[in-house]
Amino acid sequence: MQPDAATGTDVRDSLGAVLSLPCARMQVSFDPESTTLSLTGHVPDPSQRGPVLDALQAQMGTDIAVNENLLVLPAPQCGALTGIADVGLPQSTDQITNALIVGADTHARTFRYVAGDPLVMSLTAPDYPAYVYVDYFDADGNVIHLSPNDRAPLRAVQPKSALQIGAESAADAGLFVTIGPPYGQEIAAAFAASAPLYDGTRPLVESAGPYLAWLKDRVAQTRAQHADFKGEWVYFFVTTAAR
Repeated sequence: MQPDAATGTDVRDSLGAVLSLPCARMQVSFDPESTTLSLTGHVPDPSQRGPVLDALQAQMGTDIAVNENLLVLPAPQCGALTGIADVGLPQSTDQITNALIVGADTHARTFRYVAGDPLVMSLTAPDYPAYVYVDYFDADGNVIHLSPNDRAPLRAVQPKSALQIGAESAADAGLFVTIGPPYGQEIAAAFAASAPLYDGTRPLVESAGPYLAWLKDRVAQTRAQHADFKGEWVYFFVTTAAR
């Protein structure tokens, strides 16, 4: 009853075709013990959930259940995600090491906030000494540099160390930002690099498109200067609400 994603090319291709929608990132994983296929990720419109689920269920037949846990990331945000993915760093190796995963790598986790909450994120550094850059991409096409900035200078972090991005109060170290309207779904991204990508800091808020194009150039230059360069990126859903 297990969909053989390791050797069944036809199965992988058919599932991959179902998951290929514009402005969407979706991934399926199979649990052999419960014979269940889990669908995660996001689509730009809630009306797309049902057709994707129905198509997957048709591929799997009646003996394998399909569970859906899709989030909605509105269309303006997928443009930022495309630019983030184009910066030139790998996202992850999950699909290489886990043959039971099919589809695009999706968000690492979801952060949920309500009005008045401080924008604080708990992250984990990669498994090598690195410099970490964390950016918040809003629905208006801007990027807010949560780290580094004038309140949070760039520094090397140890492998697998715990990181706090943002400040709990104005008196704490780091950038203090509180949640307010408009509310909805936005994304943040963390870029890790084994060498600094640039000196100094960027403007705290700037247009996302030109920044990502500039960052892509900086990644290419840093990689060319360091033969042992390592880097990666992840992104997070940020859900905000009045209460």
